[in-house]
Amino acid sequence: MLPRSFARTLVGCAALNLGLSLAAPAAVYPFRHNLPPTLEPQAAGQLTVQTLESGRTESLLSLSGLTPQTAYMAHYHALGAQPGASACDSDGPVTLGFPAFKADAQGRASVKLSAAPNVLAGNAGAYVNVHLASDLASVPLCAAVLKVAALNGKAAPVSAKAAPAPVSLQKISIIDNAFRPPTLSIKVGDSVTWTHDGQITHNVKSTTAAGPQSGDLHHGDTYSFTFKQAGTYLFYCSYHEGMSGTITVTNR
Repeated sequence: MLPRSFARTLVGCAALNLGLSLAAPAAVYPFRHNLPPTLEPQAAGQLTVQTLESGRTESLLSLSGLTPQTAYMAHYHALGAQPGASACDSDGPVTLGFPAFKADAQGRASVKLSAAPNVLAGNAGAYVNVHLASDLASVPLCAAVLKVAALNGKAAPVSAKAAPAPVSLQKISIIDNAFRPPTLSIKVGDSVTWTHDGQITHNVKSTTAAGPQSGDLHHGDTYSFTFKQAGTYLFYCSYHEGMSGTITVTNR
């Protein structure tokens, strides 16, 4: 059931959104399942990479389907000597590690890494592996950042012009008790990340099953959702009446 003041909130959405700028476009790379089908079969997620105004690179892992309450580690790897069809197959050396993290009770995890611009330059940030902390040889997920192609028996980076344009990442701040901005207009395939900047528990629920459905979020938590279908998505916090917003998704 929608909050009683939902309609009133939507009327004020456009006015509240004036003067708020959207986030710069970011590159989103899907994780592939990297284990036999019987091991962590639901593991999935995406890597979002964005260059900040400071010039630093911010990388965000948004993962689901992991083993609940289990510790994991993630690392950037350089392109190895045997890339094969994907950078994930190249067995390259570790260049940079994400903070250690633990999947929550639903098997979800979100972890962020900020790096100086030169650290992941060239082939140094070819792919990201997610490992079990207890067994680094077990790699449930891998995201290929650098595309490779066969060239005279060796692997070489594909020109950036040949790669598809990255989808966009938009951001919404969760404060007590509102979403900022409360309205967004995006394209199919774009992702939205909600960041909890408040102090009390909130969540992100949608009135449609095809929309975002987060668990409880606390200060500092993030939740990301990729919109795969065009339409208008109404979202709200189920704990706080009147705390709502809308996202309009159009085809590319």
